[in-house]
Amino acid sequence: MFVKDYMTHNPVTVTPDRSISEVRDLLRNKGFRHVPVVDADGRLLGVVTDRDIRSAFPSFLASNEESKGQWERIARTPVEAIMSTNVVSLTGDATLDDALLILDKKKVGAVPVVNEDKRVVGVFSIRDLMRAYSQLFGLAEKGSVLIVLKNRNEIDSLSRILQALEVHNILCTRVVRPIASAYIYLRVQTFNLHAVYAILRQAGFEPVIGAGISQEG
Repeated sequence: MFVKDYMTHNPVTVTPDRSISEVRDLLRNKGFRHVPVVDADGRLLGVVTDRDIRSAFPSFLASNEESKGQWERIARTPVEAIMSTNVVSLTGDATLDDALLILDKKKVGAVPVVNEDKRVVGVFSIRDLMRAYSQLFGLAEKGSVLIVLKNRNEIDSLSRILQALEVHNILCTRVVRPIASAYIYLRVQTFNLHAVYAILRQAGFEPVIGAGISQEG
């Protein structure tokens, strides 16, 4: 699955000559925390965040007269003075895993998405990532249940699990066995979870119930 399938297309952007006060109002009105800064051709120059803007204004501890003058001067300052230029970006063909690694490594909430000409074509956020993985792992599907089994570390474990479920017409939509993990994770479509547990036990597998895992999925 790719970033282009879940990103916000045609995002709001600003040019570097926009004033800090204008961009501050834009972020507030739109409920954004980040906005890409682009040139006249839409090419990425940087990013401005709400934190950048808050940091630009003087402390309330300054005297009233001094603070007022500083606020007015900063409010008129072009946003290019405070934007971050060392910005990481993604392409639309980047995978969800690529996006996850970037968001985690850079500790940011969103990343601009650019085309081959470096023009901004989208924004991909942590919320977009959660929505994508939710769909990928079937969290919103009707009757979808997550089942956790103890991993017996047998070569044919996955094929045996799938065969046992198939015989009883239980649809298994996802199977995950992380490397060196003590568990195998299944996502199945069922409204009779206890019957599925019985099928898996009969096949020689032990479901893990409790420890924060709901029996109803």
